[in-house]
Amino acid sequence: MGDLDIDGVMHVAPAWIEAHCVVPDGFRAGQPFELYDYQLLYFSEYYRVRAGIEFDIDNPVLGPAFKHRRGILVGPQKLGKGPHTAAHVCLEGVGPSLFAGWAVAGDVYRCSDWGCGCGWEHAYAVGEPMGMPWPTPLIQITATSEEQTDNIYDALRPMIQLGPLADVVPKTGEEFIRLPGGGRIDTVTSSAMSRLGQRVTFVAQDEVGLWTKLNKMAKVADTQYRNLSGMGGRASLTTNAWDPTERSVAQTEYEAPVDDVYRQFSQPPKTLSYLNKRDRAKIHRIVYPPDTLRENGGHIDLDAIEAEAAPMVARDPAQAQRFYGNIIVAGGGQAMDPVAWAAKGIGVMPAPGTAVGLGFDGSISNDSTVLVGCTTDECIFPIAAWERPKTSQGTPDASWRVPRLEVAAKVKWAFETFNVGRMFGDPPKWETELDTWADEYRRSSGTAEERERVLLFDTYKHARFARAVDRLVTGITLGNATHVPDDVLTAHILAAVKKKVNTTADDDDSRTLFVFVKPDDGRKIDGAIAAALAYEAAMTMPVVESARSFVY
Repeated sequence: MGDLDIDGVMHVAPAWIEAHCVVPDGFRAGQPFELYDYQLLYFSEYYRVRAGIEFDIDNPVLGPAFKHRRGILVGPQKLGKGPHTAAHVCLEGVGPSLFAGWAVAGDVYRCSDWGCGCGWEHAYAVGEPMGMPWPTPLIQITATSEEQTDNIYDALRPMIQLGPLADVVPKTGEEFIRLPGGGRIDTVTSSAMSRLGQRVTFVAQDEVGLWTKLNKMAKVADTQYRNLSGMGGRASLTTNAWDPTERSVAQTEYEAPVDDVYRQFSQPPKTLSYLNKRDRAKIHRIVYPPDTLRENGGHIDLDAIEAEAAPMVARDPAQAQRFYGNIIVAGGGQAMDPVAWAAKGIGVMPAPGTAVGLGFDGSISNDSTVLVGCTTDECIFPIAAWERPKTSQGTPDASWRVPRLEVAAKVKWAFETFNVGRMFGDPPKWETELDTWADEYRRSSGTAEERERVLLFDTYKHARFARAVDRLVTGITLGNATHVPDDVLTAHILAAVKKKVNTTADDDDSRTLFVFVKPDDGRKIDGAIAAALAYEAAMTMPVVESARSFVY
């Protein structure tokens, strides 16, 4: 198991797990459950006792004796979080999970003292925190669905039945497990709200990256934490990396500005791209610890992980990164991955005469009006944005209107400064101006396609707009697109939310496409729309040679 020799760690807890829990299934079913290094680290920190705690057998300090009231383990798929949690439940159910004072010379934990006839003993080092079982453990295994709780419960039952714990817990039921001393282990989902009022001493919360206000699991978590505080109990959370747009329990617990939540999360460096096969292999070797790998005697086959991850990268790159790369990345809510967007903020403003496409999205007063450019080598850059200002009282100025003459002047500046091959404009409320600009900036020579430079692009036609959005998002997340950092453009891009539409990219491409829509909180996304139109214009415009080949 290794030797941590860390003052304050209740070493008897992980040692008890290895002596009593067994592998629940597979070819090694029934063999001793040997902790991986990441599991040993987690249990050692979870059972770290605060310095100076005194022990009173008649009134012992329960959960508050430990440094951490909760722990959260973030790990990729197939890491073994289910058996890990099952072993933790066993320990909290019948093992030494409470602080029982500081050891002096000769102190020993004997299973026989606590109703277990296996004969196991643990000799304490002087000064080591000692442990004892709960007299009446009340445990809840909690997840979003019954199928999810089964991932733990189905590992827990054989872990008990196939090893020495079968004599301590003689019957493991289909719905709950009765523990010595009147305790029990239950499974709970959001649909079993009646159980949430029960007293609890330990709660295992699984896949908390999926626990949100929308599915009512955030309320479940809050209720369980209150119940635990009343009993001196604690919680252990496990999850994959989460979608940062969903504000899950995993995210709020991980980001909480407190030091009494233990956080264990092995993240790859941002210099590696999960979408690159070579980088992905390096990431897998970072997030899957060496002793878990089959080549080192563990259960994880990296070739099998890659076989699962590769097609998911093509189908749903965000999900692949979260599931197998242990990377926090936006999924189905936020349209643009904020990490990918930030990483591509390396562009510089193009020089005069550079060939560019333009994108325009306008409003009258309430929404923003934004003009964005994009070079043919895929650098998106801001040109101008007009947003409703606030009054001296801090409220929106209801009398303000977009200065149309100023907008027209900025469009003229863009055409005079750059070699504009094409401009796409969303027409609502700006049809007259767009028609005027189409006449004003039409080329005097060339093919019909080359002459027409200002074109309407109705974003309400979802089949067309979805392809432009897909091109932009793919260019940032998987391709070579960059952008010039700009506060307004970034705010609009990261505010945009996905809305699926009834169209597919091509007959041989089964991806469901989406368009940009406003989030529920009403943040503006006009810059995101203009950026998509500019990128589309730059990528589809005819090749042009001179910025001066038109006649005003």
